[in-house]
Amino acid sequence: MLTQNNNINNMQMVRAVPITSPISGEPSFPRIHKLERGGKIYTEAHWICPASGAFIRKGIVSIEDVDRSKK
Repeated sequence: MLTQNNNINNMQMVRAVPITSPISGEPSFPRIHKLERGGKIYTEAHWICPASGAFIRKGIVSIEDVDRSKK
């Protein structure tokens, strides 16, 4: 059985910059996702090949504490 690893602690810190797709050779721009877990906001970057739609990689861009004082 194949399981997906959703453990944020295992992801590398990355910079959200375009990379060259190893699949097509075309530039791949990161898609930014924000997740809230355990009182922290994790900003992730996901790279998808623009030609094939295949997943390339993902990583953590930043980790911030949740500011509960804002309304």
